[in-house]
This record gives sequence, C-alpha cells and structure tokens, in this order.
Amino acid sequence: MLADVPRLSTARLELRPMGPQDVGALVAGVGNYDVTRWLSQVPYPYSAADAEDFLSGRVAGSGLHWGIDAGDGLIGVISIDDELGYWLARPAWGMGYGFEAARAVVDHWFFELEQEELVSGYLAGNDRSARVLTCLGFREQTVELRPSRALSQDVACHIVRLDRDGWEARRRFDVTTERLRLRELERADAHALVELATPPVARMVSSIPETLTLAAAKAFINKRRWQGWPGFLLGIEGPDGDLIGCIGCGGAPVTAMIFFGEAYWGRGYATEAAAAFVAELFDRFPLSEVRAEHFIDNPASGDVLRKLGFERIGTHTGTSEARVEPAPVVEYRLTRDAHRKPK
Repeated sequence: MLADVPRLSTARLELRPMGPQDVGALVAGVGNYDVTRWLSQVPYPYSAADAEDFLSGRVAGSGLHWGIDAGDGLIGVISIDDELGYWLARPAWGMGYGFEAARAVVDHWFFELEQEELVSGYLAGNDRSARVLTCLGFREQTVELRPSRALSQDVACHIVRLDRDGWEARRRFDVTTERLRLRELERADAHALVELATPPVARMVSSIPETLTLAAAKAFINKRRWQGWPGFLLGIEGPDGDLIGCIGCGGAPVTAMIFFGEAYWGRGYATEAAAAFVAELFDRFPLSEVRAEHFIDNPASGDVLRKLGFERIGTHTGTSEARVEPAPVVEYRLTRDAHRKPK
C-alpha cells in the first residue's frame, strides 16, 4: 500500500509515504501527551512497538496515510481511512502546518480521486482542529461519544462533513457586499489597473511604480493571483461592475492591503470592502490575527482600520516603488478574538 500513496507537495511541506526510518519521530511526536489526548485511537504512553504496529498494520493496510515532512524529518501524520485525521508534533503547532497539509489532502481527495464527500471529526475542546476543519469548509453534522485510549474514558467527538459543493466554494474567492464585489483578478483587468494606479494611488502602495505599464500590470496580476492561500490580490468591482480597486493580503504575519482609484475615494467603499475581506480571511484561514499598515501621510486608511477594530501597535519605516525615499508607516493588528466581539 505504501507505493500507492502519492507524494503531495505544498509551499512548505512534503506529504510522503512512511517507513521504518520514521519510528523514532512517531514516538517522539505522538508520544507527547499534549498530542495523544486529542486522538481517540492512540494509546498513551506510546512506544516504538506501537509505532511499528501502526506502520505494518494501518499504514500498510487500507486507506491513505502520509507522513508530514517540513524538510528535517517527520513532524506529523495525516490520513484518510474512514475519515480525515491528522496530528502534529508539539513543536510544530502554531505554524499553520495542519491547515496546509489538510488542504493538500482534501484537494487530492476531491480533485484527483473525484470523491463526493469527506468526513472528519475532532474531540470536544480541540479548538485548533475545529478551526482548521471549519476553515476548510467542513460543517458539523452531529456529536457522538467515542472511546479514548489515552484518557481511558468515552469523550465527545464532533463529526463534521465536507461535500464537493463546499470544497469547490472554498477553491474560489468571490464575495459580494451591499455595493461591491470582491473577486479574483484576471489578465483582462490589466488595462483597468493601469487607469487606477495613478501616481497619488501608487504612492500609498508599496509595490506599484509611479508609472504602471500594461506589461507590468499583467505581471503584477499574475504574481498575485488567487491560489487558495494568503499571498494574493483581488479585484473590487463597483456598483456598475467596473474595476474600481484592489484588496489582498500576504506576508507573515498576514498583512492586508487595499487601494482604490482616485475617482472612488470618499464613498465609504474602503470600509465596506475591508470589513467583508477581513471577515472572509478569518473564515477561510486559521489565522490568529490580521495585520495592516499605511503610510503616515494616508490618515484616511487609519480611520478605516480603527472603524473595523484594528489596534495601532507601532510604526516603522517603509518603502514604495512610487516614492523617492522611505517614509514612516503606521502598523495595526486585529486579532481573531477581537474580531468576534460584538461591535
């Protein structure tokens, strides 16, 4: 069965077949109680014999099982047997690896294997896994009791389901508000982007030159196209369906940005678009926070961020291809918890 498991690559990970060389990493990873307590079928303590049984039994038997490798050896396991499941070694938590690996496996399940639905589950209290699965599009179906080998008792397990329609919806990015539509940019938008990116607009954006050529606009769009992960730019359509601006995010921590053509300033579009975009980021990705920033001579952007609940956290010096010299930049942050609070 090992030979039948295809290697899957992501930006940072290699999902690969496992073998005897992974026994030590399996014991060190899933043998940590902080990990084992969230896995109903894994015993604690976890021994080398348990790892060998796992490799020769479940992995060599039915289903699909991958080792998660970040370049220096196995840091976790992800599988689809009766349902999707995964774990990460404790040092690998909080880096987005679980979402990245799960997204690759889910895409393989629906795209390459042409399946119609996928079931998963998480034990009550496992908020990290709940967030990953929700952001992938899984929706809760029921709660059932399952025996936990590590805890020696029955525990509540939330059963979640993702169907093909839900998966396909997550592969697109198309959001509408009262007056606007946020959608994926296309090469055909290059002409409109050139018209929008006047020098006053370009000065407020780090990566747009003072004079944007058509060829540069096409390259700009291609580099920032939507691929399912932060590091993309969307087009903003106005009430008449014309491209009036762009919004996107990238970097680590994830930082949002937005700009509009001069003719569309002062109409409340930035607040409307940014509110919808930030909500969608928290819904689609297991982010703990979203950052934003603006040049100090663009106070209107600060007004928008504060309306949305962003907290000012500092300043630094930034650059823009349309500016001759570096200029002060104000930094902001919005945490997931703060975004959830009633306004």
